[in-house]
Amino acid sequence: MTNNETFYRWKKFKNGVGSVAMVTLDVTKNNSDQNKIVEHYSGRGFTSQGNIEDIPANGYDSWKISARHGLEYAFSLIDTFWTVDLNKIEGRAFTDTNPTIVAYTVMRAFFDKIGFQLDPNQIEILEKFVLSSWTNPYKELIPNFFNLTFTEYKHDK
Repeated sequence: MTNNETFYRWKKFKNGVGSVAMVTLDVTKNNSDQNKIVEHYSGRGFTSQGNIEDIPANGYDSWKISARHGLEYAFSLIDTFWTVDLNKIEGRAFTDTNPTIVAYTVMRAFFDKIGFQLDPNQIEILEKFVLSSWTNPYKELIPNFFNLTFTEYKHDK
């Protein structure tokens, strides 16, 4: 992150597992009676072990899909329409950040920008679901927040 960027970070440490993602997004009210997601990724991806990864224009599809899923669920909880510009998503794949952590952090960042507060009980349910995404052996799981299930991400070969 550069010093002039405002980002949202969600982090949690539970049962010996750390989870974190950082999101930079812009939100504007949309008068077209539909929500819009615009993605502007220009990161470098993986540079070396232990460094923060930033989603590049190409790749990290599981994170990108999950970010959209997080926003689609967030949109379902409000009755106004928004344009969300996703500018940057950062984390450390396979160690602290997975697709579900990305989705939840994007959702929380959006709510923070529009001043929407989730009910504490809803946060507890969502975070229990999100933290259950760390599986052994590791799998990239795409979250469905509507029915609290996962679909395993299949890489295109």
